[in-house]
Order: sequence, then C-alpha cells, then structure tokens
Amino acid sequence: MLSQLKASKMELMEKVSIELDKSIVSMTLPDRLILYAVDSSHLLLAIKPISSLEAYALSKNYVKVTYSKNKYRIDLPKKIYDFYHMDETDYTVMVSEINPNAIEILL
Repeated sequence: MLSQLKASKMELMEKVSIELDKSIVSMTLPDRLILYAVDSSHLLLAIKPISSLEAYALSKNYVKVTYSKNKYRIDLPKKIYDFYHMDETDYTVMVSEINPNAIEILL
C-alpha cells in the first residue's frame, strides 16, 4: 500500500509542457503565469489575477514558463493536460481580445 501512495503522489506532481511561439504573444511572459480552467473547452493563462475568474473558474493553478529559441514552454499540471485530452486534441492558442494580458487556449 505504501508504494501505491508514493506512485500517486509522484503522478500528481508530474508536469506536461506545451510550447508557444513567441510571435503569438506581443509581450514578454514572466516566469510564472496563472492557469484558469474556465469550462470544458477553455483554459486561460493570465499574468495577474482576473477578478471575474477568481470567482467562477473551475480551477486555478500557477504554472512555470521558460523561454528558449523563440518559444515559450509552459508546464501544465498533468491532471489538467490529461483532463482536457491535450495530447489527442487540436487546440488554438491566442491572445485574449477581452484581456490583452491573457492567453486563451480553446480546445
């Protein structure tokens, strides 16, 4: 039973990355973003907390951002990546028209 608990704990800590081309975003991204799960087909990455999402988002996580070779790598929690089937689904990444300091991921 102890080995099962260790495995579960490690899996929860596992991260999965997505890459964004620097040309998608007009600003320099910080080392950390806020990831909001808005609904079943919509994630939002924000530089600063967004008050309306703080109240109704399904979840909120802080994610690490690294930059290399004109690409941003964003480490998503594995649970989010798996829940949204991001390995099996096409998704669109764009800067939000409503909030230019946020990045939308539409699934």
